[in-house]
Amino acid sequence: MMNSGVNYASGSSGIFDETGSFYIGRVPLGQQISYFEKTRARILEIMGEKAATGFLKKALFTVAAGSNDILEYLSPSMPFFGREKYDPSVFQDSLASNLTFYLKRLNQLGARKIVVADVGPLGCIPYVRALEFIPAGECSAFANQLTQGYNKKLKRMIYKLNQEMGPESRFVYANTYEIVMEIIQQYRQYGFENALDPCCGGSFPPFLCISIANSTSTLCNDRSKYVFWDAFHPTEAVNFIVAGKLLDGNSAVASPINVRELFQYQYK
Repeated sequence: MMNSGVNYASGSSGIFDETGSFYIGRVPLGQQISYFEKTRARILEIMGEKAATGFLKKALFTVAAGSNDILEYLSPSMPFFGREKYDPSVFQDSLASNLTFYLKRLNQLGARKIVVADVGPLGCIPYVRALEFIPAGECSAFANQLTQGYNKKLKRMIYKLNQEMGPESRFVYANTYEIVMEIIQQYRQYGFENALDPCCGGSFPPFLCISIANSTSTLCNDRSKYVFWDAFHPTEAVNFIVAGKLLDGNSAVASPINVRELFQYQYK
């Protein structure tokens, strides 16, 4: 298992510990890193310190978090952790600094090659478009501006981390926002037929996309022709495009190097 990879992702979790607290069993990012710490201890036990250090040095780490934190900030029905929502700029700063803390912790635990994904265009997902009564064919300007503001601050943080910790550590900023936005805006060129409606669950609340007996969930005929699978997530077809661009794309989508270059990176 440890030779092929370990996944600590948890649905509804976020960078902030409180994000997704109304869901049962979600594991916040900080706890996920604690789980990695236990995995690391097991690797050390099996391989010994020298071999384990080399093993982790070559491993590729991917961190993709922040969308659920922003969605909770945007949702009027959520009190944002039981207190008044603070200024968007303060929220963005707090989110970026908290993630930076966790990235530094990963580095302390031996991670040297880390891909950090930004947050995609949340203003275009079916959930937010319905939440804000956005007209057909349009996205929420406020949600996208909030997301872009956070992404800019995150990118600056990644640059600083590379300056502070390089060349022994390499952090790659994955610009998923621009990739997905381009797909939405030029969806027909990418082979899609629908850019903003979900394949599963319908375009209005409660967005039920479940596979149980007597389910009333709606389902499109061909999910590969849709940009969005459900009210929140892109389809596999979109993720395949995103992965390919991050793997071999230029600095506009992955910086300072792409994922393949990061994987092949040799420390001096």
